Amino acid sequence: MAKIFKLRVTKKQMEEICNRIAEGESLTKICKAASLPSYRTVLRFVQENDDAHTQYRRARALQCEVMRDQILDLVKMPLPGDPKLAMAEVQRRRLEADHMDKHIRQMQPLGVRDKAEDKVNDQVGQVTLSWANGSVEVN
Repeated sequence: MAKIFKLRVTKKQMEEICNRIAEGESLTKICKAASLPSYRTVLRFVQENDDAHTQYRRARALQCEVMRDQILDLVKMPLPGDPKLAMAEVQRRRLEADHMDKHIRQMQPLGVRDKAEDKVNDQVGQVTLSWANGSVEVN
């Protein structure tokens, strides 16, 4: 029997939410608008609706691309003239870039197309161990 659920988020609302996510905004910030449902409602809807889940995943993958660009912009910004302030700014930027990079790797482990075949698996291979008289050969 098919699962029946009431529509909590309209297609138009979901489209607006996903477009804003793809532009780099957070879901919690987006859902503070009076015309949109709460972020919890959106997440429950995404869990229950396969089409919404696909749309949401695509938006998150695009958001990661925006975050990569933000990291590049962050790195290329000029530093302050004072050496002490410059060192502090470098550390702050490194922390921010590392945080964003970790977030990207967690949200988008399969790349922008979100397909397993796009991910290069460099750990594929065969190892043969053989030993005789106490010595080990690796082929």
